Amino acid sequence: MPDYKQAVDADRLTRFTRRLIQTPSLSREEEAISQVIQAEMLSLGYDEVYTDELFNVVGIMKGDKPGPRLLFNGHIDHAGVGEMPDAFSGAIIDGAAYGYDREVIYGRGASDMKAGVAAMVHAGAAARGMGYPQRGELVVTCVAREEIAQGEGIGYLLKNGLTADFAVSGEATGLQVYLGHRGKFEMKVTTQGRTSHGGFPQGGINAIYKMNEFINALRQDYELPEHPVLGPATVTVLDIDASPGSLSPIVPDRCNLIVDRRFLPEETQDGLLAGFQSLVDGIQAQDPEFQATLEPLKWFPAMLTEPREPVAQAMLRAREAVMGQAGEFGNWYFGVDGTFLNQAGIPCVGFGPGNEYLAHTPGDVVPVDQVITACQVYTALIADLCGNKAGK
Repeated sequence: MPDYKQAVDADRLTRFTRRLIQTPSLSREEEAISQVIQAEMLSLGYDEVYTDELFNVVGIMKGDKPGPRLLFNGHIDHAGVGEMPDAFSGAIIDGAAYGYDREVIYGRGASDMKAGVAAMVHAGAAARGMGYPQRGELVVTCVAREEIAQGEGIGYLLKNGLTADFAVSGEATGLQVYLGHRGKFEMKVTTQGRTSHGGFPQGGINAIYKMNEFINALRQDYELPEHPVLGPATVTVLDIDASPGSLSPIVPDRCNLIVDRRFLPEETQDGLLAGFQSLVDGIQAQDPEFQATLEPLKWFPAMLTEPREPVAQAMLRAREAVMGQAGEFGNWYFGVDGTFLNQAGIPCVGFGPGNEYLAHTPGDVVPVDQVITACQVYTALIADLCGNKAGK
């Protein structure tokens, strides 16, 4: 059995992870971090490295023989800092406060997902040190503009010819193998009323009160389906506002609500809109004054890779080779760029360091040992899919 643990330079990988966290990289502000990644790839001996106009960074390791193309994907932008103190320290600290009994790396983007990017980049060097890829090639894509949630970075690469036979998203999975996630549909609901003076509310129709009818119906009467792999669909309210506003005492004639609906692979936007319209129709049947319009805003596709896909089975084998157990398949609660790879015909699974529930929180940390282990598992996967095999 190859020694994947010895192949990874753990100290250098840890330093690189910290450097990425210490480099601010909000969406559309990725130039500085792209330079850090490109320099690291060149230093690690990648055969080809380039950065495009969006500051996506791509590194390629080539085998000596024809074979499959294995794609590693991660994003290099991070969510806003919010109230997270010292967000770019990249400090190594005790993880007890974050639920870990070992050291963690602290900072915005640690779990989402600079640790995964660092592990993927270094897996190429670790594999090369072991003589892989022997056939085919490894392509590591470190993409920009993921947090915008429209797949701009990966979409740009796919539009410009990016192809592969297999793919892995390095988003945080706690070192489990993930198959996908529910999709995300955002919609604006607007209720209409009629203005009147605040001192004479009975002279108007309060659009906020009408929106309250919709919210109650959403919570009490809206049925949600469930998927055997991805679990239940969900719905929640993200934002609400009314106009004309409180600068003068006036009953509002308009209220806007943003709804977040997490949907399953078999559901369509037309079907979701029809379901919400049915809810509106039901309210109108009880309240003739109720008027509402629906406007779709965002659509992020669901992702589901079949467990029998070769990359899913290879990912389990790689995990077992390093960690001693293949583990069970799981799913993200949020969306990842892997869905766009699947849509492009590239089967994709997830495997990455960190706890996905710490993403975008003030407790954004990743255990040091998980970063190293992830890199070892990625290295084993490269050996599995891009090594010489009998009959290939």
